[in-house]
Amino acid sequence: EIPQSKAASSPEEVASSCDVLFTALPNDAILLSVVFGPSKKEEESGGIHNALRPSSIHVSCSTVSPTTSRIIASAHAKRSIGFVAAPIFARPDGLALGHATIPLSSSHPPLLAQIQPLLQRTATKVQPFEEKDAGAANVVKLAGNFLIASAIESMSEAFALVEQQGLNREAVHTLFSETIFDCLIYKGYGQRVATRDHAPYPDAHFALELGEKDVDLVRATAEEVGVKMPVAEVLGKRFEEALEIKGRGDLDWSAIGLSVSEDAGVGVEKYEEYCRRVDPKLDWTPPT
Repeated sequence: EIPQSKAASSPEEVASSCDVLFTALPNDAILLSVVFGPSKKEEESGGIHNALRPSSIHVSCSTVSPTTSRIIASAHAKRSIGFVAAPIFARPDGLALGHATIPLSSSHPPLLAQIQPLLQRTATKVQPFEEKDAGAANVVKLAGNFLIASAIESMSEAFALVEQQGLNREAVHTLFSETIFDCLIYKGYGQRVATRDHAPYPDAHFALELGEKDVDLVRATAEEVGVKMPVAEVLGKRFEEALEIKGRGDLDWSAIGLSVSEDAGVGVEKYEEYCRRVDPKLDWTPPT
């Protein structure tokens, strides 16, 4: 329990007593139901939208469609409620260490200066975008998650290549991560892919179904503006296969790499079984 914290019986109770309300929810449908109530629609709204006081600010830390943020911002503005999108790049372990990266956006940019100091306590970088678009930060987050998923896929393919040519895939990852790819994503997810370790470690994993959701949002957002993203199409098929055919929804989203190994003729049963061991504990330190 956090000192001086107080339990509430509903999101509406919290909203009614806040000057600044933070929400962090897993998808668009749940966010909209919390904001507008079960109908998920402004015109039939209940939820925190009706409970927030005028001049209060709602900060959404969810990875959702930019359209969803724009809908919420527009509705809030009619009641003089501010809205800031602040989706978070970080797992819970990185967030606890203050290592998050957070883009910010709002249809009313002066709000960004009010919220930025609050988020800097848990982040190494908080970047406001001044485009007067509530959904801008969500576009940034989707672009970033697309790059991460693409890195997982490309590393899986590269390590399959070297392995089938007789090299040690873990040694190749070590070389890359200590030299030309010495960065957070290639170190952390490279370790998972190279060792085929996709266990759902507490506070240090990202669910495969959420990865599929984000790739689907990337594809939909691109389609809205006529941008072709063939790599996103490949990723969409990978996630669909991992969830619906392979049944790997209980693993980290990097488990799409297991399908790449299978495509190369490598059996992954023992690795998959190890990933599902009871109460998995990290025997390596993930970068944050």
